[in-house]
Amino acid sequence: MSKLLWSIDSLIVRGEVMFGFGWVFHPEKSIISLNLNFFSTEMKIISQIKAEYGKLREDIWKMFTGTPMALNSGFLLYGAVPRLTKFEFMVLECTLVDGTVIDLPVPRPSMISIDGLDQANKRRLLIKQYAIFFKRGLHLVRIGNFTSLFEKIGRYLRGRPKAFLQNSTELTILLKQQKYKGLCVILDHDLGGGANQFRERLINSLLHNDYVALILTFHVPTLTYVVILRGKQINTRYAISDPSILLSAAEILNVKNIFYNTGVSFSQPEDIPSFLITLKAKTSANLTVFVHDYFMICPSHFLLDYEGKFCRIPDLIACKICLPNNNQGFATLFAARDMQMWRSNWSALLESSDEIISFSNDSSKILLKSYPSIKANRISIKPHKINDFSPTFVTIKNIDALCIGVVGMIGFHKGAQVVKSLASEIRKRNSNIKIIIIGTIEASCDAGIVQQTGPYKHDDLPRTIERTGINVILFPSICPETFSYVVHELVNLQMPVASFNFGAPAERLSSYSKGLILNSMEPGTILDQLISFHQKIYLTK
Repeated sequence: MSKLLWSIDSLIVRGEVMFGFGWVFHPEKSIISLNLNFFSTEMKIISQIKAEYGKLREDIWKMFTGTPMALNSGFLLYGAVPRLTKFEFMVLECTLVDGTVIDLPVPRPSMISIDGLDQANKRRLLIKQYAIFFKRGLHLVRIGNFTSLFEKIGRYLRGRPKAFLQNSTELTILLKQQKYKGLCVILDHDLGGGANQFRERLINSLLHNDYVALILTFHVPTLTYVVILRGKQINTRYAISDPSILLSAAEILNVKNIFYNTGVSFSQPEDIPSFLITLKAKTSANLTVFVHDYFMICPSHFLLDYEGKFCRIPDLIACKICLPNNNQGFATLFAARDMQMWRSNWSALLESSDEIISFSNDSSKILLKSYPSIKANRISIKPHKINDFSPTFVTIKNIDALCIGVVGMIGFHKGAQVVKSLASEIRKRNSNIKIIIIGTIEASCDAGIVQQTGPYKHDDLPRTIERTGINVILFPSICPETFSYVVHELVNLQMPVASFNFGAPAERLSSYSKGLILNSMEPGTILDQLISFHQKIYLTK
């Protein structure tokens, strides 16, 4: 009998998109992959959603009296699913570290369809979700982890729309009540991170110049399109049934600028290019495309192939094989899984844009490799401003023993498995080397080697590095980042930093005297290079 302990806390579906979350763990063995499989009556898998596994669940860890495997037992499910009438049953497929595969049947009543629910029942469903978050939050209150609690609940509440716009007329009435020079439309996700921080700086600039910003986004927990209105007299969110409401109102909204920030996490993402092109045609507005990620190149926006490795942009023949089997990121939201169609759609957007802005030379080269018809002089390279970084330097007191630091919320694409494998290598060598995560990691790592500080404040980073004894930083991302505030901040602090040989981080570190470009992703080689790096920085006279 399976020793797996598990629960699905919430599972909702709208149309052919699902969002859910829960927890699962084996008390003795790590889970290395987790998928939700949809079976036909012929017992064949017709669709699959790869879960984001390894998320912190302090409440479950407490519930099971500190069982180590319970700490990172959380998972998220988000992706395209077959219509309810097209599949027979669902199975949560867990693969353990020893290769054992355990199937957990998921009852169909676990999945609640929003389609057809009236507003009262939708509110009840959202209240149920909120109650689950609140229950989890009670544990964080008991252990005094208020920072994590407020971050989790705040992010959920901020994203929820406050009301529903029925049609374009209601939108135009709202905007006519404002005094502004013109309207700027921004299409962007609402998942947090660097792209959203950039959006906030952009909005502040627009408001300063008397514009109103309209952000079109997609709220994943409620599977709802949302319009955010930001002006000097307005700051609110409205749910809309469909982005076409914007197109209907566009001709009388005085739209001056259209900004594509990123469409990651949007339902039916293949329609984004035509939406923006139509909006431009209706308004004659200036269209700017920002390269925050590689979503315009592939639905797997970190450029991870079906094996979870950086693909390095192969030819379309290889993409034709990869994409139908690729469950990385939000790839399943593109139901057609046709790379030629994807590139054709996004190529049209790039060709229609008035400006394409990249934040590093490396990401510009990757975009040009994917779209050779675009002339290089059409892409402006404008690294993010880092003027707000503190000039504070870090005083390293621990120089004798290597102590590896990793900064951020380390999920799969950020290198969670790299860190876990590195910890296993340290254990295998019976070494006293420690790894300190300034932030969190979505993996069950050796607790005797890996420690987590939890979420941190930007201004606390220098003192946290000093306090923990970190003397070398590893940036373990397995994808080509378009830019990294973390790397730039660590360079500003004069910390030794190592990364893999791709993306904007490697571009920055290659010209930094305390930078190291790792020549392998094998844990043994990584550890050897970090040991030599530490000796070179601190012990070589």
